[in-house]
Amino acid sequence: MTYPCHPNRRLNSWLAGGLAPWLLTAHALAAQPNLPEPRMTFLTNDQVRIGMDLALGGAITFISSQDHPGNIINSADLGRQIQMSHYSGPWPFEVGAKKPNPQWAGLGWNPIQTGDCHMHPSQVVGHRNDGRELYVKCIPMQWPLDNVPGDCVFETWTTLEGPVIHMRFRCTNQRADQTTYRPCAQELPAVYTISQLSRLMAYTGDQPFTAAALTHVGNDWHAPWPWTRFTATERWAALVDTNNWGLGVFKDDGGEFHGGIYGDGRSADPKHASTAYVAPIHRENFDHNIVYEHRTDFMVGPLDAIRHRFNAMATKAPPAWRFAVDRQHWTLTGATDQGLPLPGAWHIRFGNQKPRLEGPTQCWRAEHSPTLAMAITYAGPATKARLFWKRLGDGGYDAKRSLDFDLVPADKIRSYHLALAASPEYRGLITGLAFEPVAEPKPGGQIAIESIIFTPAP
Repeated sequence: MTYPCHPNRRLNSWLAGGLAPWLLTAHALAAQPNLPEPRMTFLTNDQVRIGMDLALGGAITFISSQDHPGNIINSADLGRQIQMSHYSGPWPFEVGAKKPNPQWAGLGWNPIQTGDCHMHPSQVVGHRNDGRELYVKCIPMQWPLDNVPGDCVFETWTTLEGPVIHMRFRCTNQRADQTTYRPCAQELPAVYTISQLSRLMAYTGDQPFTAAALTHVGNDWHAPWPWTRFTATERWAALVDTNNWGLGVFKDDGGEFHGGIYGDGRSADPKHASTAYVAPIHRENFDHNIVYEHRTDFMVGPLDAIRHRFNAMATKAPPAWRFAVDRQHWTLTGATDQGLPLPGAWHIRFGNQKPRLEGPTQCWRAEHSPTLAMAITYAGPATKARLFWKRLGDGGYDAKRSLDFDLVPADKIRSYHLALAASPEYRGLITGLAFEPVAEPKPGGQIAIESIIFTPAP
């Protein structure tokens, strides 16, 4: 991300929890290595053109459309573009004698696709473009460090469908450090456009998919944390100009976004210091050997067309999480698991703290999902478990919005059916779940969760 500031603890305390605003100060840009000449590869149809620079990790540095031929992607430094960006500990992250730039020490482990804050680009190690699909594989750079490759591999697959850009992303970790760090927010991906697309638009209300009025999401780029965090209840956000034309970003299994405008300038220049930013977010336990895949879609065009297309693409059924291979964007604290891939269920071992599982930000209506089925195997003494839910606008989980149930020891999967609709607090638009399998620490206890699935209303 981009943000001009001198090192300060307040900023770093924000960044340690997840995301980074990236901008090199003017003095930091002086005397940096010269960037290589661009090596562009393009994918084009009759409505949209997307370009990736193979000299800069294969990050997206160019998008245009038939009716707006100019490039809308900002590339003022190596922390912008559209690029993969992942986060984990430790904080600070050091390699040998190399320490992070003090301005970015709070980020911890942070490989990004384009390059580092010292202007060393990432290396593409494989690519192909057959005119239908564009594939790129790169070794990213650790953003806060000076010329340190990431201990992971990034891959992207890109296809076009009319004005829609479909992308699949994969990060394969190869870290020697096997420490389990706290969950961190991941940019999926980071998206920077020209500042002419200065209006960040999304639907943030409690009546998604009803054509209700959109929200113009504002931000204060002077603040220590310059971006606004918001829930896009239709799962998309768009950066548009004053004529409501621009770039939309859609994450069908998400809902949390960060974004805003940086700088007072409004420019169509891709190298201008001012920029607009948006990123869909999931918080993840980012394992040392994780193979992390996700999909995100983009669209260029008028705002109403972006909304119409993405709403037609959106899954309308209530969430169903099946833990056959991965954690389904759920996070774990106060306990440990066996790592990924999962062997058909999520096996969790309790430690000396009360374990807590939190689901991703997703939105569903309570009246459409009155009952929850949890397939669980529990090894330990009988106990009370508690399921929490959040409604739109809630800052966190509250005991008022929770349901206790008896967790029974068993040596095989047992199905628990929770009548959430029986609670007067289970109503409106729900945005997330959390689960505490035991009411107090039970070291050595174990649980395996096969699935968490809502039963749709008749």
